[in-house]
Amino acid sequence: MRSRSAISVEDVLELRRPTSKFLCPLSANTYGLQFLEFTIKDYSTKKVIFDISKDLAPVDPSTIDFTDENSYRKIKYEFSEDILRLPSISTLLVFKVGDREVRDLRMIERHYFRDRLIKSFDFTFGFCIPGSTNSWEAVYHLPPLSEELVEDMIANPHETTSDSFYFVDGKLVMHNKASYAYIEEDASGEKKSYDRDGTGMKLSKLTLDDERNSVNSDDMDEERKAQEKGGPQNGLGDDKKSAKWEEEEVWSKEDDYY
Repeated sequence: MRSRSAISVEDVLELRRPTSKFLCPLSANTYGLQFLEFTIKDYSTKKVIFDISKDLAPVDPSTIDFTDENSYRKIKYEFSEDILRLPSISTLLVFKVGDREVRDLRMIERHYFRDRLIKSFDFTFGFCIPGSTNSWEAVYHLPPLSEELVEDMIANPHETTSDSFYFVDGKLVMHNKASYAYIEEDASGEKKSYDRDGTGMKLSKLTLDDERNSVNSDDMDEERKAQEKGGPQNGLGDDKKSAKWEEEEVWSKEDDYY
C-alpha cells in the first residue's frame, strides 16, 4: 500500500478527477501554515468580487477533533457568474507560518466540473522565515470556457469543485477541498451582486461541508477492495488513471504571470 507521505508533486499533476478522499491528514501541517486573507479583483476595473479576511479565523489546532478532521477542510463558496467570464483577475493571498522555516512552498490546485478537469493552477511561494506573515499577489489570464460549460456550471451548484495541495520542499503538508456555486446576474440590473453594498461583495456564503466522517464507509469499502485486488489505494492511483475524460489542452496560469 502506498504511504500517504509518498505522494509527490508529479502524482498530483497527473490527477484528472477529484480525489475520493484527502491525501494527507491535518497533522501533516507541521509548519503551522495558516491562511489569513484572500481577495479576488477584476483586473481591469479593480473591483473586489471576492474577499475573505477576518471572517475566516485561523483554526486553533488544540480545538480540532482529529477523528472529524474533514469538516475543517471542506468549504462551500458562492461567486458571481461574472468570474467565469472575466479575461483577467488579480489575487492577493496573506498567510503566516509557524516557528519553522518553510522552503519551496508550492500550491497546486486542480479544478473540475463533475469529473472533468477544467483548470490547473501551480504557484511557488519560495522561502518563508519562521513566524512570518507573507503576502503574494498575482495577475493572470483566465482560461476561456465555452458558454455551454458556463451555463452547466451555473445550473449545477457545487458540482464545480477543487482540490488544493500544498507542498513544502516536495512533501505534501496540506490538502483542502472546495465546491462552488455561481450566482446568475440579472442582465437588466444596474449593479452586479458584488457591487450592491458599494464596496464590493464579500463572500456571500462560507460553510463547512456537512459530511463529518474523516473516511466515509464508501471510501473504506473501496480501499478494502483495492487492497484485496492489489490495486491502487488512498484514492490516488484510480483517480489518476482510470477516469474517462476528453483529451484536450489544460490551461495553467503559471504561464501567464506578469
